[in-house]
Amino acid sequence: MKSRFDGWSHLVLDMQDTTAVMGHVDKYGFAILSGAWQFDAMDFQRLATLYELGEMYQSGFNRSEHGQGVSASGMNQIGGLSSGNHYAFNGTSDVSLHTDGSYLPIGSIKTSILLCKEHALRGGESILFDSVSAFQKLQSEHPTLADILLVDNIFRRRSTDTRSGTQYERIGPVYRRNSDDDEMVGGFTLDVTADWEYSRRLDARVSDAVAYLARLASDGSPYLLKFALRKGQALIMRNDKLSHGRCPYTDNPAQPRILLRGLFSKVPSNRTTFGIGAHGDSDLDVTPRLHP
Repeated sequence: MKSRFDGWSHLVLDMQDTTAVMGHVDKYGFAILSGAWQFDAMDFQRLATLYELGEMYQSGFNRSEHGQGVSASGMNQIGGLSSGNHYAFNGTSDVSLHTDGSYLPIGSIKTSILLCKEHALRGGESILFDSVSAFQKLQSEHPTLADILLVDNIFRRRSTDTRSGTQYERIGPVYRRNSDDDEMVGGFTLDVTADWEYSRRLDARVSDAVAYLARLASDGSPYLLKFALRKGQALIMRNDKLSHGRCPYTDNPAQPRILLRGLFSKVPSNRTTFGIGAHGDSDLDVTPRLHP
């Protein structure tokens, strides 16, 4: 399976150009946008209206455990915070590959949007991994290894330190097919929430499957992209198809790097562009499992 990134070039599209944006999202799994941003929740509401994304989702985990950077609208702020202990929101280190919606069934959060209010002094590039295409390549070359990642209880994501003492987790497959449209969705994750030791206890061969995908997620692979998101640019991506991360960065103390984030349970669509109904509504249970 070839990477869907083949042929991509670093184009920044007008957020109002729904034909071009939907073309990039459908082909590459993401698009980079420009717009007359206000850098608040209204920007996400405008995008949600244009691309029929519905309401923003705010996780119970972030509401309970990370007051800084969490707004009632559902928008999150990453960086430029005066306090807090979220490893991504408050830190400047690298963030390994993951999908948003850590403690939800994979595919629940179909769309993630990151809007850059200030870019870093140095570093902080966005990383995208064509996770589903990489998995399909694994299926074609090593089907028995790929099957392990489809097992219903093979993977656990769990919280680390929480201020409340509550532990959050989600156990499920790494990849699965949607029941409604038979599309493959994925939740390939290498960040601090990924408990691959749990997986290895169930089936030691999972190490070989993860190593295969990790090689395809390394520098120089056609399945991996890195690029800088600059001030005034937004990234809209299929969170159910791509994994993402970031490179470490150095801030300008006077103007720290700030990204605003919105999560949505629908796939981007535009009936004006395509003349068809919206698609991608989620009927999945979006309640995280809690373990006191």
